[in-house]
Amino acid sequence: MEDEEKINSERSTKRFKSKTMKNNSFIAPINNLDDGCLMHVFSFLSPIPDRYNTALVCHRWNYLACHPRLWLRVDQSVKDLSEPGVFPDLKTAVSVMLPGDTILIAAGGSHPVSNIQIKKQLCLVGGGELPDETTLICSRGSDRRYL
Repeated sequence: MEDEEKINSERSTKRFKSKTMKNNSFIAPINNLDDGCLMHVFSFLSPIPDRYNTALVCHRWNYLACHPRLWLRVDQSVKDLSEPGVFPDLKTAVSVMLPGDTILIAAGGSHPVSNIQIKKQLCLVGGGELPDETTLICSRGSDRRYL
């Protein structure tokens, strides 16, 4: 009886392995991609909500989806500006951005903006849960923008 159970167990293991091998030979799991490839895939996603949602999948995806190469951050509260991709003001971030970059503006406080010419495609994303948590104050006075 014991030999019969062992044979049945080996047969089911062989069937499982053969089915698994057939499936994996055609489709490689996305987590087998290296970080550079996966980050390249993420770069095609819209920042909100798609790239944001990928950051919720696992620690690795969070790290890659929030990598400074994919986002530039404007944060007045950051004291150590040696961190890549973090800038004290919008003007500095716009000066180094590439076409299609996303600039995430930290919530809280107002961000004065003047004499900025933007000649490239970009996406500005305001931090915070409510629209008035991130405010751009334009130099024309009455043009107050909420992101």
